[in-house]
Amino acid sequence: MQKYPLLLRSTIRLAFLFLIVAALILTRTLLVPLFLSVMLSYLLYPYAEWLERKKVPRIITNLTVILGFMIFVGAVVYGMIALASAFTENLSEIRNQVESNVRNIRDSLAAVTGFSLGSIESLIESVGETGEYVAQAFTATTNTLLSVGLLPVYTFLLLFYRDKFRDFISMLIPSEQEEVAQDIIDQASEVVPRYLKGLVIVCFILFGLNSLGFYLIGVEYALLFGLIAALFNLIPYLGTILGYGVVLILVLGTQGPALALGVLIQFFIVQFLENNILTPNITGSYVQINPLVIIFSLIAAGMIWGLPGMLIIIPYLGLFKIVCENVDNLKPIGFLLGTKGTERHSVTVKSIQKRFGWLEEEDQA
Repeated sequence: MQKYPLLLRSTIRLAFLFLIVAALILTRTLLVPLFLSVMLSYLLYPYAEWLERKKVPRIITNLTVILGFMIFVGAVVYGMIALASAFTENLSEIRNQVESNVRNIRDSLAAVTGFSLGSIESLIESVGETGEYVAQAFTATTNTLLSVGLLPVYTFLLLFYRDKFRDFISMLIPSEQEEVAQDIIDQASEVVPRYLKGLVIVCFILFGLNSLGFYLIGVEYALLFGLIAALFNLIPYLGTILGYGVVLILVLGTQGPALALGVLIQFFIVQFLENNILTPNITGSYVQINPLVIIFSLIAAGMIWGLPGMLIIIPYLGLFKIVCENVDNLKPIGFLLGTKGTERHSVTVKSIQKRFGWLEEEDQA
């Protein structure tokens, strides 16, 4: 390969990359449920393993953990529907309030900027059309997730045949590299479940923080809006922005600019806490991928697979990083993906303790 010109080699690699992306887009209906099931299997694996250590047969174990997860998701969905019921009951009043607020905002913009009402209305219509495009994107994602019925089936089979998959990998790997492969598998089975569990814990914490903050500043439907903003946080880093963006629009339309400003201020506070305290200390300590790579990967995954891609890309990046860190030729890529080299600039519980002198010398060592 080295005998060919650099331009030709680069072109071939770029073409190969485009072929991979095209294949991922064309096979999304097939692969999205499978990739989601792999992540769900990793999440449920520790509980399945614990039950098996209690001498529970694997079939019963798998059925138990999958059913328990479905009950948990059903409870969250039911809670969201219950919280949204009050919102939908007052939908006609909310619609009238939205129209009144839009007129007030339009008149204020016309008075401040000097633009005509016609140009302001055209701008508002353009924003509405953009919202329709966003809605279409989410609809397309929803259509992809119609195959969600396959998730329990795939998850059950992945958990049931996990020993077979491990043996299959061992058969593919040369004997001199089998120890490295086993180390990668062990790290993945420990890191990924902890990361996913930590992500759920962060969402619950943010649900409490968001709801309390909305209640204190006087936002109606504080629990509903707090839950919406928290669920978006399943998408790391960008999730808080998207969730609060939705809440900001709802509050701006239903209750007015003053409360929307309060929501915006709360967003900056929660964003700081989530990015610098919660995520680094609850989930970031497991995958340890730097934010630049995370944000770029989220955007790329969203372009390829939509919302499901944004949900699952970070755990797979974590898996890829584990592989890179255990293969000599790929260690530079693992270093680039990780957070090592910037520890002194990070805000963590330990760094705060050091800053205020709360960490004893033996602990620092």
